[in-house]
Amino acid sequence: MPATPLVLRFVLHLLLLACCVLPCTAGAAEDVTLRIERVNDEFLLDGTFHAPVPSTVAWAVLTDYEGMPRFMDDLQESRVIERDGTRLRLVQRGVTRLGPFSFDYDVEREVVLEPGRAVHSRALRGNVKKLDMKTFVEPEGTGTRIRFRAAMIPDFWVPPLVGARLIRARFERQFENLLKEMRRRAEAGK
Repeated sequence: MPATPLVLRFVLHLLLLACCVLPCTAGAAEDVTLRIERVNDEFLLDGTFHAPVPSTVAWAVLTDYEGMPRFMDDLQESRVIERDGTRLRLVQRGVTRLGPFSFDYDVEREVVLEPGRAVHSRALRGNVKKLDMKTFVEPEGTGTRIRFRAAMIPDFWVPPLVGARLIRARFERQFENLLKEMRRRAEAGK
């Protein structure tokens, strides 16, 4: 049965939503946990992974907004449009691919940095009614623990089972992208 335009639009919106939640990512993430809970229309995400790099390297990658298109596979543009100390606004645009289909996305976020410790982010516009996220960077042994919590409400209907699976797959890919870039920078710094 061929996909209808409504189904294709749903997949587009779901992938866009998943791409917008994390700051960015690439390579197999280690010690990954990801919990997604749906409460009415809101998705609550709680995740963590270990990066075998110093926390300074992890922080540099997570906050390299202008450089993200180089290591985030779906991101075409990431630009800081306003900066006031540790508060900034950024625009991110890209294309998410699923099989033979590709979907454009465009998001504007407000980001507040706690240097070396945490990134607080919320959507100002884009394909979400709500997106509030905190990402934490914590030294752990000789590496770094990356933790995040997010609450989001899509601006479209998401079926219960399929939606969570697609969001999970996108987050895992983002973790992989982040980890790959962190490892690359750690190796280059030796």
